[in-house]
Amino acid sequence: MKQRLLFLLRLFVTLLLIFMTQKVVFMLVNLGHADGATFGSCLVVLWHGLRLDSVAASYLLIVPVIVLVVSCFVKRMNLRRVLCPYFGIAAVLMAVIFVADVVLYAFWGAKIDANDLMYAAKPKDMLASVSWWSIVLGVLVIALICWHYYRRLRHATPQELEPIGNRWLSLLFVPIAGLVFLGMRGSVSQSTANPSYAYFSKHAFCNHAALNPLFNMLHSLFKVEDLEHEFVFASSQEIETVIGPLFAYDGAITDTLLNTKRPDVMLIIWEGGGWEMVMNDSVCSNIQTMSQEGVLFTHCQANNFRTDRGVVSVLNGWQGLPTTSLMKMTDKCRKLPSLASTLAAEGYKTRFVYGGDIDFTNMRCYLSETGFETVKGSEDFADSRRLSNWGAPDAYTLVSHSFDFTSPSFNVVLTLSSHEPWDVPMRRLNDSRKNAFAYADSCIGAFVDSLRTLPQWENMLVIIVPDHGIPVTSGQSTGDPLVAHIPMVWIGGAVRGPHRVETLMNQSDLAATLLAQMGIDASPFFLSRNVLSPSYATRHHFALHAFKNGCNWIDSTGVSRFDCTDRTTTPLQGDSHASHDRMIKYLLQYIYQKTAQL
Repeated sequence: MKQRLLFLLRLFVTLLLIFMTQKVVFMLVNLGHADGATFGSCLVVLWHGLRLDSVAASYLLIVPVIVLVVSCFVKRMNLRRVLCPYFGIAAVLMAVIFVADVVLYAFWGAKIDANDLMYAAKPKDMLASVSWWSIVLGVLVIALICWHYYRRLRHATPQELEPIGNRWLSLLFVPIAGLVFLGMRGSVSQSTANPSYAYFSKHAFCNHAALNPLFNMLHSLFKVEDLEHEFVFASSQEIETVIGPLFAYDGAITDTLLNTKRPDVMLIIWEGGGWEMVMNDSVCSNIQTMSQEGVLFTHCQANNFRTDRGVVSVLNGWQGLPTTSLMKMTDKCRKLPSLASTLAAEGYKTRFVYGGDIDFTNMRCYLSETGFETVKGSEDFADSRRLSNWGAPDAYTLVSHSFDFTSPSFNVVLTLSSHEPWDVPMRRLNDSRKNAFAYADSCIGAFVDSLRTLPQWENMLVIIVPDHGIPVTSGQSTGDPLVAHIPMVWIGGAVRGPHRVETLMNQSDLAATLLAQMGIDASPFFLSRNVLSPSYATRHHFALHAFKNGCNWIDSTGVSRFDCTDRTTTPLQGDSHASHDRMIKYLLQYIYQKTAQL
């Protein structure tokens, strides 16, 4: 048994050394993409990439573990002979992906993933960016690397296995299999292995170098979707003719909400802050007071039903997708229009703070790719402050020293206390859900009060908007139109005074509306609407709320629900079912095709 365990350890270490060597080669070949990364930051790439290297190695250990279990029940086994075919396949897989990643990164500046496999149907297009000598050299290099990897794996494998004296010892492979599974999962926390594990630097090159190419390819295989053909109801020209004008860019404003063009922006994304819960005086009194002091958007609708999707709508001005999460698609994240990158180009310092697992749903990777210079998660808070299932309660993250208020600044915080299981360090209300929201409200209120004492307050814009709504009763579903209704509040010294915006809108419209108030071009945010523009007043106002495999179309004539599975539309309110059916189908096709083009 000792011989078998040592073999697994040798094989695991061999794979780790292979992956670490790949990182060194990747950085040396692609130094031209370093973009200001220092030699020191490149050195720590090996350390930060080790976690996903271990995950990839654990996947490759599955077959050897199975073979070792079988070996416990046979008298003699030539282990090297049995595993050599598998090692050959693994060597080819690792070598091809590695060489393709290194070579194509020099042309594309992006990590290879499963989305690139779609080009395989058209080899001419796939190789359009690659010179002929790169192809020839790549084939030769792949052959040599395959042979080297195969030799390393073969060398780590004993030829003959010693017979096992007691077959009951085979039960030891149960905990071993458990360890391999844990290695594949990458964590004992709520998040499973994803590209965010490798992201640690403000330099994209360092993050890309740390990201294991084999893992990235395997992980993305489950994320690839043919978005362009997901919903097709009419010609692209007809869709553009009908839907395009509804999102036509207009940077003019009919109402000036701010008294400065360059405020320091503090964005608070409130976990699950639906209107029915948050605008309840007996639950959330602080937000009530703030909504009367500043600007209250009374008819704002959430784009989606999950945090990973709602955050993208808020920060990137993107419409909700009912069948997928953009945050998990690293290749598309970097191409999204972004408030962080747009404001960074205007000289703003950008920071994102979250008291929970910042790697959950690929969030760290998404934030880095969309322009946040600094990202803080649960690991940045003392262990004693991680008091809930999700991480540090809001009282510990909503503190001034968590943020950088060096003007001009764009700080974003995502709260977490108003999330089931509603575990908060306060007991004011008997209903646990309402009590959690009351706690979150008290934390936001105390935080805003602390901001008022800062010298930056006079130039500060504080925006409070939920990531999504929440069912208030146990029988209410996430697809209930009432769940989509959320408040949005603007307060701070930069706000001119109390005001109410009654216009129907989505939370994704925040991006274009805010940038227009700041006099910044928002045309790249082509799915976000400036709701205070002259042209918006003349357009058909609507909102889309997506939930799992469905979405609601909301306008002044009523509400209709679309089922993505059977492609049917059902009227929920009003009598405009026919027009709703056409508009919701056309809008979905428009959104998905725009997403596919990223």
